[in-house]
Amino acid sequence: MTYRTSRVAPLVLLLLLGWSRAAAQGPAAPGDAAGDEGPSAQVENPLGDVPPDDPGMESYSHGNYLLYLVDILWSAAFLAIVVFSGFAATLQEWAGKAGRSPNRRVAIYAVLFALVTFAGGFPLDVYAGFLREKAYGFANQTFAAWLGDRGKRLLVSVIVQAIFFVILYVTIRRLGRRWWVAGSILAVLFVILVMAIYPVFIAPLFNTFEPLKDARLRAEILEMARREGIPADEVYQVDASRQSSHNNAYVAGLLGTQRIVLYDTILEQFTPREIKFVMGHEMGHYVLNHVWKTIAFLAPVLLAGFFLVDRVSRRVIESRPGLGIASLAEPSSQPLIVLVFSVFLFLAGPAIATFSRLQERQADLFGLEATHDPVAAASSFLKFGRLDLDEYHVHPWIEALLYSHPSLTRRIGTAQEYARGHGATGTSSERSGVRRSDR
Repeated sequence: MTYRTSRVAPLVLLLLLGWSRAAAQGPAAPGDAAGDEGPSAQVENPLGDVPPDDPGMESYSHGNYLLYLVDILWSAAFLAIVVFSGFAATLQEWAGKAGRSPNRRVAIYAVLFALVTFAGGFPLDVYAGFLREKAYGFANQTFAAWLGDRGKRLLVSVIVQAIFFVILYVTIRRLGRRWWVAGSILAVLFVILVMAIYPVFIAPLFNTFEPLKDARLRAEILEMARREGIPADEVYQVDASRQSSHNNAYVAGLLGTQRIVLYDTILEQFTPREIKFVMGHEMGHYVLNHVWKTIAFLAPVLLAGFFLVDRVSRRVIESRPGLGIASLAEPSSQPLIVLVFSVFLFLAGPAIATFSRLQERQADLFGLEATHDPVAAASSFLKFGRLDLDEYHVHPWIEALLYSHPSLTRRIGTAQEYARGHGATGTSSERSGVRRSDR
């Protein structure tokens, strides 16, 4: 759904709570590979009318919506099966063989639970993350390489979850019915920790990062950062094309680990002016403190979520003794906690998405002010739609419920409004696209 930033707090929550597979990101219509447009293909009159969605864009985007729904329903059903079949208690019996130490039992249970949820979601993950991506022309990996990346992601998830759950269950045992307050604080701290270590310890496990090779573009981006008060001394490019031809750029990190990163795919497909607007947008997130504002927004959401987990989980445990979950302090309650919290996050999703769209609009406006280039902005949005098969014209309800960014049509409209207010027309002399490459 348009280019994605690395403000990954909601995704970190899912990582902490056991969803070790990725949400489905989809792939282009068969035979309509994303790279067919050619590098830096010209966008005709980016400030004109937004073109209609082509069949590939509709097929890919609508498939993503369906996969999102299937993923949510299957994840909830699978967790419910684990809880209400008694398998959660069986996992505790297995974990108990590791010793009597409560912390060790919780850690082993978290590992087993992560492996079980990974296995439960693996068929859908293979289809959505590999087969469908291949069919639409985005995936560049062999199945073995894709599986290797999934294995590394599972390993990271297992480690983070084990540490998180050990500390969480210490709070449950020691604080009793007040644990949910400390649990929400713990979740916020873990979100901050994971976001801080992601660019320097986690992301390099999957890709190679190196200084931007285009010296002129690097200097222009760093000059933009300097003007906006961002303490950056390097811009990185990442070999994202090793996995996929999707386009992206981001500013990631916290507490001194911030990095400005460009996918090599965006360097090949977008013009320097378009890239500078995208970077201006990402810098806006930093300057406007969107990461910290997101964390502040999520804090009361987490508090409400953990309160709900406590009340619902206790009621289920007390009313269903046959489940084999003796109390909330037992490791076997992990799947129940994850199930309840996942349902809560799903219900809170539209509010979280609305907050995110507000920030994305602010970042778009910041990028426009930083570059004074609405033509490049509109052109970049048109390219994201065409190259990544994100549909331009999204049903308002779909946008409201699912989109973390405004629809591309709305974002292009923002650029058009800025252009009208600043005298840009989108004529040929202003267009940010360059020649079409030979195909």
